[in-house]
Amino acid sequence: RRENVLPLEVPVDLATNKEEVDRERELKRQKTESGESGAKGDDDLASEPTRPIVPFDACLSAFAADETVDDFYSTALGRKGVAAKRARLKTMPPILAVQVRRYYVAEDWTPKKLDVLVPMPETVDVESVRGTGIAPGEEELPPADADEGLGGGEGPGAGAGGEPQAPVEPDASIVAQLVSMGFSENGSKRAALATGNSSAEGAAEWVFAHMEDPDFNDPPTISGGAGQSGDAASAGTGATGAAPDPANVAMLASMGFAENHATAALVACDGNIERAADWLFSRADDLDAAVAEVNAVSAGQSGDATSVPGGAESDGECEDGPGKYELFGVVSHMGGNTACGHYVAHVKIEGQWLIFNDRKVAISQKPPLDLGYLYFYRRSA
Repeated sequence: RRENVLPLEVPVDLATNKEEVDRERELKRQKTESGESGAKGDDDLASEPTRPIVPFDACLSAFAADETVDDFYSTALGRKGVAAKRARLKTMPPILAVQVRRYYVAEDWTPKKLDVLVPMPETVDVESVRGTGIAPGEEELPPADADEGLGGGEGPGAGAGGEPQAPVEPDASIVAQLVSMGFSENGSKRAALATGNSSAEGAAEWVFAHMEDPDFNDPPTISGGAGQSGDAASAGTGATGAAPDPANVAMLASMGFAENHATAALVACDGNIERAADWLFSRADDLDAAVAEVNAVSAGQSGDATSVPGGAESDGECEDGPGKYELFGVVSHMGGNTACGHYVAHVKIEGQWLIFNDRKVAISQKPPLDLGYLYFYRRSA
């Protein structure tokens, strides 16, 4: 599947200073139980606690580690069983966005943020997680509609005789739990549908991974039924739509892009400014050629105008190249959880780190490379 970011879990148990952190927490627990926490001269408890330090390599190894999946439905066997899951990267994009997943759901279903340091290197090599395809001795699972499927002919994609299934509705109890945590109703419904109504915990994890999506709070499209879903029906039609909103063009231009580049990006992405910005950054190496392609399709010079080459909904192959990158941007969150705080950005321009805090821009002497939420890497020359 296609992903916009490389999501990395933070294995706190693999912190390089785990013994020090555990010792400090045990000392604090003992003093709290003995009533000494308010004693005079107790400076160690008043000072900032030691944060776990988890290396980037540990996060990448956790991403690549094998995972056991219970109740996996095999279309080859026609039943559920235990399966092994392994994540790999099929392609290495020119711009690699890395998401350090600091947010999680506590046992009481409240959103929390990991207070942990993840020192991100300014140069990385992710070739170790490049996928190699199907290994010798392995076979690809047959499509779901090629089997009898679940429940005697009602597979995941269609009913008996190829009839489409009834629309899948989001589980009301899962939606209610997510809404009680402070998330929007539409976002909660999207999470329930995206995780197949499996569990509230799984839906909450999906929320934290996708809460920054531009369409997170939009009404979800219910899949199934006789017709094509709204999202699918409108996919790839950006080249034939109306002219992009001038305000969106101006906003992209204020980020440093030429007006014609901004216009082409909005055309390729159906006017969605967030996707258009991603489109521009991901094609920075040869932006003029990508823009020329979009303009050619928009002018009807490439035949089928419903398929924008290189667009966000294109069925073409993703760009690929060496997996060595240099860090140039960091987005960090100041605050204890998702319900409060403030986001700032640090960008490296001509060898100098700058901080962007709302309208304030200044030189940053020590960018928080270990406290970021999103990291942006550019392929090394």
